[in-house]
Amino acid sequence: MTKVAVVTTSHSDLGDTGKKTGLWFEELAAPYYVFKDKGYDVVVASIKGGDPPVDAGSLSGDFVKPECCQRALKDEAFDKDKKETVAVDQLKESELDAIYLAGGHGVCWDFVGSEGKALVTLVEQMYTSGKVVGAVCHGVAGLFDAKVNGEALLKGKKVAGFSDTEEAAVACTDIVPVLVETKYKELGAIYEKVPDWHPHAVVDGKLVTGQNPQSSTAAAEKMVELLA
Repeated sequence: MTKVAVVTTSHSDLGDTGKKTGLWFEELAAPYYVFKDKGYDVVVASIKGGDPPVDAGSLSGDFVKPECCQRALKDEAFDKDKKETVAVDQLKESELDAIYLAGGHGVCWDFVGSEGKALVTLVEQMYTSGKVVGAVCHGVAGLFDAKVNGEALLKGKKVAGFSDTEEAAVACTDIVPVLVETKYKELGAIYEKVPDWHPHAVVDGKLVTGQNPQSSTAAAEKMVELLA
């Protein structure tokens, strides 16, 4: 059976604003059901394990209207998997066929640096083994520190991710430690985007990236195509 890990943040503080963040609900729910409905074995993981924080904004208004979100809210199995995530350092590349990095602003702090080390190592192992690596929105931060043969994994790769204009629209430009679009360009990636809040997923070999929450399903579906 095809096994896929969906990885989320464990970080709940939005910088030093005093506000809370976490994972973006659609970015977990969408891949969870795309993969489950294909019959895959889905393991939900987070940086620290346990019950990861959810950005309250992602559970309000239009953001929680997508079918996958409504399904997740009523699904005891989803709730159990979300509350009992596996710590990312317990995941083994040899046991996985693909990995999907979900976003939410929390990842800007724990998908990188010392907290993100285990995740980055797993991403590097997955990529060099020819496994499928996917990420959406801010989840692409888990690719920033990854290296292959001493060079940035992202160098020369066609990618998507949260745009600088989308970050400005949510008033987080001066809060997040790194801007996704800007960082991509610094790493030598070939960044592609569509107008804000429109679905957009990009495939480059076994690497799949999505621009924003609205791209969560599309990115997962592109991964399914690669896993066929």
